[in-house]
Amino acid sequence: MLKSLYIKDYAIIDELNIEFNDGFNVFTGETGSGKSIIVGALSYLIKGKADPSLIRKDADKTIIEGVFTIEEYMKDKLNEAEIDYDDELIVRRIISKDNHNSIKINQCSVTLAFLTDLLHEHVDIHSQKDSQFLLNKNNHLYLLDRYSKIQDKLFEYQLSYNTYKTILDEYNQLENNTYNEEEIEYLNFNLKELEAAKLDINEEDELVNLEKRYKSSEKYINSLQSIIELYDSKDGVDDNLNQIIRLLNLEDNDILNIKNNIESLNYSLKDEIDKIKNIFNTFTDQDINIDTIEERLYTYSKLKRKYNTDTSGLIDKEKQLRERIRFFEDKDFVLSEKKKELDKAEKEALSLANELHDIRFKNSIKLEKQVVSEIVDLLFENVQFHVDFKQKELGINGIDDVEFLINLNKNEDLKPLRNVASGGEISRFMLALKSVFASISDLSLIIFDEIDTGVSGKAALTIGQKMAAIAKNKQVLTITHLAAVAACADHHYYIYKVDDKDKTKTLIKQLNREEIIKELANISSADNSDISIKAAEELYNSAQESIK
Repeated sequence: MLKSLYIKDYAIIDELNIEFNDGFNVFTGETGSGKSIIVGALSYLIKGKADPSLIRKDADKTIIEGVFTIEEYMKDKLNEAEIDYDDELIVRRIISKDNHNSIKINQCSVTLAFLTDLLHEHVDIHSQKDSQFLLNKNNHLYLLDRYSKIQDKLFEYQLSYNTYKTILDEYNQLENNTYNEEEIEYLNFNLKELEAAKLDINEEDELVNLEKRYKSSEKYINSLQSIIELYDSKDGVDDNLNQIIRLLNLEDNDILNIKNNIESLNYSLKDEIDKIKNIFNTFTDQDINIDTIEERLYTYSKLKRKYNTDTSGLIDKEKQLRERIRFFEDKDFVLSEKKKELDKAEKEALSLANELHDIRFKNSIKLEKQVVSEIVDLLFENVQFHVDFKQKELGINGIDDVEFLINLNKNEDLKPLRNVASGGEISRFMLALKSVFASISDLSLIIFDEIDTGVSGKAALTIGQKMAAIAKNKQVLTITHLAAVAACADHHYYIYKVDDKDKTKTLIKQLNREEIIKELANISSADNSDISIKAAEELYNSAQESIK
């Protein structure tokens, strides 16, 4: 959960420090007081790109700091990044006018990508863009896949599909390729040149090392010979180490342990000296000389310049030339073999796509039932919700074309969501969907920025009750302009502005019961008459009783 949020010099906010509670937290206040700016600051803290325009006028930098509780899934990522933690995650972001921007987690600098990856399973911020996201049919398959939790299976399919696409491209290219006699002659010439070179992926590096040694042969011979003599000579390193080992042969456990360790080091040293002897012996090898080495290196250098590639690329080039010539000589056979390869890849991809479809279809039935169950609570008694499947050609996400269909009234056909729902209905449907996804996710904080837009009357109370229900297991923060929604909250914060000398400040206050009722009366009727206060108190008592 979010424990606190500190904001300094952000937009119209001078300085603000908010302590949060678990459960359902609601924010109200006059238009322009900064309610949405607080959500904007929190959103920026988690995933926003540095933007100097967010800095308050006449300030040099913006500071936003959030304190979160540590979730279990975060620990592996924090350990991997070597970030120390206890039970809190302190995220601090600074936007500076001189571009000295920083992101820190528990005082350790991190990237925006790391921060977003760490918190994306922890925090969900809903805005009006989410409603537009829901109306876009292209996003429905993504939502169904999230609900179905098929990321691993989808990844497996996509690997198979990409293999199929690669082979398909190769097949099409082969089918369309034609060469004349001059081109084939040129290909053969290049192939013979590469084959004659007898290239090896490791040879060039070995040759470079040998060249270096032979060009400094006198230095190598003198140094290596001295090392071998120091080790092998009478009273040399080998004799002295063996003498030490014999002297350590005492009946004392500590000394015997030391002896064993020295023996082990001695064996390792012998192995390394043997390697030195092997290198030394190469300088007397008559089968290899500096002229042979330089001639081979020149061959590699000449071919790399000609084909503008490295040694690995030359080896690949030789293989490609052989395949192209073979294709020309026996096009029908090569195409036939490639077609077999293509058919096999397509069959494997299609099999995995069908597995994806089966998982999606099975989960779509569950999703339909859950969404209907949630949305009926939001005054849609006759609602029907259906996940419609149409089959398409193999694509990066399989063979499924998915669209959410809905009917909100009796005796009407199911239609695409974008063609049916009004603004208020979309808000309620989005809340139902959020409720479904919250129940199957690891989210611990959900933020709603005026999800009740376009809603009034009894529907507003049901929205408040639904958010209160979500808040039984998740921390919920919401901005609202509806008294019925605010009345369902566990904690009520009032955001307001005050004039201080030559600037305006945004402040926040957590309300007690009496202040909550006055604010509800003010939202409902813009006055604090006895009648308004009494109505607000009845609304608050009724709402609080209903969410118990």
